[in-house]
Amino acid sequence: MEISDWEKLYDEAVSTVRGQLGNVQGVFVAYNSNVDAMKHIREEEIKKLIGIIGPAKLRERMIEYPREIKDPVDFMARLFIAMRDGKAAEVPTYTTDIHEWLMDNLVFDSARMGGQAGIISNLLVTLGVKNVITYVPWLSREQAEYFADSPDLWHPAMEDGKLVLKHPKEAFNPEQKPKINWIIEFSRGMRFRCAGEEFEVPRDNRLIVSSRPNWIRIDMSEEMYEQLSEIREDIDGAILAGYQMIKEEYEDGSTYADYVKKAVDVIERLKGCNPQMRIHVEFTSIQNKVIRKAILTEIVKKHVTSLGLDTVEVANALNVLGYEELAYSVINKGEDSIVSLYEGAVRLLKELDLQRVHIHSLGYYICVVSKDHPLDVKEQREALLFASALAATQATLGSISNIDDISTGLGVPVYDQGFEDLIELEKYLVRRGVCSAEDFEDGCIGAPGHNLIIVPSKVVKDPVATVGIGDTISAGAFIALLAKMPKVNVCKAME
Repeated sequence: MEISDWEKLYDEAVSTVRGQLGNVQGVFVAYNSNVDAMKHIREEEIKKLIGIIGPAKLRERMIEYPREIKDPVDFMARLFIAMRDGKAAEVPTYTTDIHEWLMDNLVFDSARMGGQAGIISNLLVTLGVKNVITYVPWLSREQAEYFADSPDLWHPAMEDGKLVLKHPKEAFNPEQKPKINWIIEFSRGMRFRCAGEEFEVPRDNRLIVSSRPNWIRIDMSEEMYEQLSEIREDIDGAILAGYQMIKEEYEDGSTYADYVKKAVDVIERLKGCNPQMRIHVEFTSIQNKVIRKAILTEIVKKHVTSLGLDTVEVANALNVLGYEELAYSVINKGEDSIVSLYEGAVRLLKELDLQRVHIHSLGYYICVVSKDHPLDVKEQREALLFASALAATQATLGSISNIDDISTGLGVPVYDQGFEDLIELEKYLVRRGVCSAEDFEDGCIGAPGHNLIIVPSKVVKDPVATVGIGDTISAGAFIALLAKMPKVNVCKAME
């Protein structure tokens, strides 16, 4: 298949999925939402910050590789590592001191909706999905203002002991403080020299300083939990994110185990009378290995049907599951990196008892799907192509205002290098006897225990913004699949 053939498939897929989105009855989205303070950092600002903290301290801290940001030196060390490697990173901070330091020395350019659940909720209603029920445990007045003004967007609230649905702007807690993350974006081609190290930024990307104040909990009140069954008849699936907020220990003596159990209880409550309900978890960068493993083995495994990750997150997941060598190979950027990514996806599918693993990498998306998934590979491919066109739209425009904007994404060409990477994976699979060249293009249906769907993506060379693109990819593909699923209201049938 040539690139021109892929362009035709893109047009067909977007047209098909657009016509099917109205089939989605509703979606539940939780948990994390915050205000993103956006800053596109420039070379002169970097030099200024180096001057403030000193190059010697920065070099020493880079070697230590801080896992959380406690002070400005930690921040600068992780920023330099992200810029040097050209990789996105999300690093937690448990103090407000770094926010105050950044306000004094950098100042953000703008503020917008942040957090996976917040971004995804706004995206879905923008696409015309009806009945999007979002839930944020720490919904403040400031946070509520960043939710889209849509009659299809709801947030659960308790009134007189009864669960009701309101728009987030009417459901916030007036006493709740806002959660503010800093998003530091940097551009390809920036050159730096610091403490004897010189490098050029290889790719547009960003560092997220994730605020984790001690009042953050992945939780809901007992009375809301007890009545959660009231909404499950009106949804076809759920997209869950934000589990990285879970801490090992809390000031009140509780531990991660308590909140992992609560997270699982909510999933099981949602599935209730419909064990086959589609549940997608959007993974992210998690520094704490205990939490990372607990999320994968205790929340995702056996309770979830679908998992979305990027390349770094795949490596992190494989690492804590005991596949250290494969994890290293995934991020090694060698010729076989796409092969390792495919093998990693297969391991995750089997290890975590999933029906679907969706990986978005620069230039292509890999999706491995279990044989018992109800949709065929053509439908799976259409979902990936739709998601890629959405992502290209957001990268070009900075945001998506309505479904018609997707024509902008369709105008972005298929990425040449991504197309070449597909050829390398095809050669590997043919050599191994996994499938023929013809089978590869049709979804590698003959692969043992799974089907493989892989598409070259549309990549914007100079994106307006990079934040939220991964969420757009995963949510776009998942909602496209929900739109294609046969509708059987199991809950009402049991009444």
